[in-house]
Amino acid sequence: MRAVNRPVSWWGWHWTPPVPMSVVEIIRAGSLSSRLAALFWLGMERGASIIVAAEPPSAGKTTTLTALLAFTPPETVAYFTQGVGETFAVPPLSDSHPTYILINELSDHLPVYTWGEYARRAFELLAQGYSLASTMHADRVEEVLGQLEGDLGIPGVHLSRLTFIVPLRVGHRGRPIRRLQEVAFLEPDAARGYRVRRLARWQEDEDAFALLEDADTRRAFAAWAGLDDAALESALDERQRFLDDLLARGVTSIPAVAEAIEGFYRQRAAGSR
Repeated sequence: MRAVNRPVSWWGWHWTPPVPMSVVEIIRAGSLSSRLAALFWLGMERGASIIVAAEPPSAGKTTTLTALLAFTPPETVAYFTQGVGETFAVPPLSDSHPTYILINELSDHLPVYTWGEYARRAFELLAQGYSLASTMHADRVEEVLGQLEGDLGIPGVHLSRLTFIVPLRVGHRGRPIRRLQEVAFLEPDAARGYRVRRLARWQEDEDAFALLEDADTRRAFAAWAGLDDAALESALDERQRFLDDLLARGVTSIPAVAEAIEGFYRQRAAGSR
């Protein structure tokens, strides 16, 4: 990912400095499974737009989002918003790579966050073909959509261009834990503007993640990704094996994981020549 400008307070405001983590470290912590990470990988390499949400501060929203952005292809372009006064001088779209608008947080809590007319402009650009990645304070998918649609008045047709909404859960199982509670997938719908499907959910009793549980949702995501069912399964298997191998070999640091993912893309590009 290549940034065309410098971020302003990407990590927000904290009493203590945040500790970034790689996606492999997040897998090791149990916050998501390698299979679920593989699903995100398929999405992010195609320019999926994503909002990671949690109500409490320091729940891991930006940590999770930043780790998932490592799945974007190396040529991906990133534009960081600045909050109040943002001009959205975004680079032109390209057919060869995604262009992301990165918003540290969709809220009015601080001037460096994005809300009101600035948020509406970001979603207008999303509808034009840009990708969007951000965080919000909300516990459930419905709360995220309620803020965007109800509080901000963002049209449903613009919201349909969001790919993933990911609420996080902070709890205790003898120790503090963080889990991706569910993964919602949005697609266009003629009646309302968008339709919400659930791609994955955390099963609290088993502390496990269930993915693509019904055939219609599986077909919808496969169609979005431009894959048939067999190709979707193969792509998920390939990326899960890759991530499991990194974890098994102790390749967990942010630079090492980023280098490994870039190597995956280079190898694929070389193989397609």
